[in-house]
Amino acid sequence: MRWDAEKRRMEAEEVNVDGRSLTKELSLTIGSVVPGKSVLLYGSTLVYYTALVVMKEILRRVPRVAVIDGANRFDAYGLARMAQIDGMNPVDFLNRIFISRIFTAFQMDGVITRGLGPFLKESKAKVVIVLGLLHTFYDDQISVRESEKSLARIGEKFGEIKESGVSLLLASENMIPEKKQKQLFHMRLRSMADDVYEANPDSVRDFVMKRQNRMPMQTRFFPGNPPGEYHV
Repeated sequence: MRWDAEKRRMEAEEVNVDGRSLTKELSLTIGSVVPGKSVLLYGSTLVYYTALVVMKEILRRVPRVAVIDGANRFDAYGLARMAQIDGMNPVDFLNRIFISRIFTAFQMDGVITRGLGPFLKESKAKVVIVLGLLHTFYDDQISVRESEKSLARIGEKFGEIKESGVSLLLASENMIPEKKQKQLFHMRLRSMADDVYEANPDSVRDFVMKRQNRMPMQTRFFPGNPPGEYHV
């Protein structure tokens, strides 16, 4: 089975990381120091809050970020409050965030594979944050085969934009879909990241870093769907 082969290729070195230290490190690494970096935050719903905090810190160093939200976890009010507490103008702060809200797997595929590239070129944004990439693919309305093809396209596109110097922060909650064939989709998601940080189940804020060594996956392009860009 292809997922078993992929799983065997992925080896991880586990290191405990304090949540505050991780936020600071990622805001520097993704924000400016290492272009074309991809990081996955995976596990409990803590990953979404952490991603928002990292986003706030990144916007201290870059003019704008693109956000793709497939889990309805983008909290504009919470971000505005964070910015205000830190002495930033919340309106100006939010105006530098460009968000696409996603409701179906087909929208997720289209926005990333067809809409994201032109948007990044036009806006010159260098950071993309994706919340809940797998959520829509766990829906029974999309088949396992279609999901696998779509995730392959998305992984290919992520590789392209990383080569152009754009960094990625992926945040995804650990969910167990009803279809067994979809229960290993998280392995595909992990293969899209250079580093994976899993929320520590024994802590309310800490993560376990899993640095991965893996072989690149062979993927193909398929036609996507029209993008949908929305500004906060």
